Amino acid sequence: MKTVIIDDKTPTREKLKKLLAIYTPEVEITAEADGVETGLACIQANQPELVLLDVEMGDGTGFDLLALCPNPDFKVIFITAHNGYAIKAFRFSAIDYILKPIDPDDLIRAVGKMKSHQNRAENQLLNQTFLNNRNAQKEEKKLVLSDNDNVYLVGVNEIVRCESESNYTKFFLTENRVLLIAKTLKEYEETLDNPHFFRAHRSHLINLKYFSRLEKKDGGTIHMKDGSTLPVAVRRKDLLLEALKCL
Repeated sequence: MKTVIIDDKTPTREKLKKLLAIYTPEVEITAEADGVETGLACIQANQPELVLLDVEMGDGTGFDLLALCPNPDFKVIFITAHNGYAIKAFRFSAIDYILKPIDPDDLIRAVGKMKSHQNRAENQLLNQTFLNNRNAQKEEKKLVLSDNDNVYLVGVNEIVRCESESNYTKFFLTENRVLLIAKTLKEYEETLDNPHFFRAHRSHLINLKYFSRLEKKDGGTIHMKDGSTLPVAVRRKDLLLEALKCL
């Protein structure tokens, strides 16, 4: 897999090359760069399959660089210090990332994921969705979801509710569409950090845009506009009423 490393810190680039040589020898490092300008030239000259891309660099961000690439079809793994906003953006678009300091296990996992799943069309979808989400309003953002057979692009405003099924999350969407995705509800609760989304119960995350009414008897039952009903945790009932007032 032809790979370039773009990071403004020489020690980081050297560590990445050393770890890749030890743990993923099938990855061929063809070039490296230290910023947005040099990184763009590096990508254009080498046509890589994979780019290991730093987020914060001296002359801009990895996001800026990606935006300069027309129809980017290479695979991207971002390298970043812990940044909640950036990580949320990666999760929305299913873009992979590794936190600094770099852990070999994280690097092996990320490279393995790149090798086994994505094709050219999927790369373009992920990269373009990521770029589009950067400037979109919260309700206009798109969420990339994938199962064993398909990759889906779902608007945040199409999500009626999410339901936990062990280590899976079932998405109930408008027009009675249902998707079962192999990630936990907790991860999507963190990703969908939006006033319209409310964790009503340990198994249920709802979009308050589709809330219809709260039936108070028998501990409380939420009625959604799609006709579904679900419980509300006793300790969450007052918080739900407060959340509705703030809409």
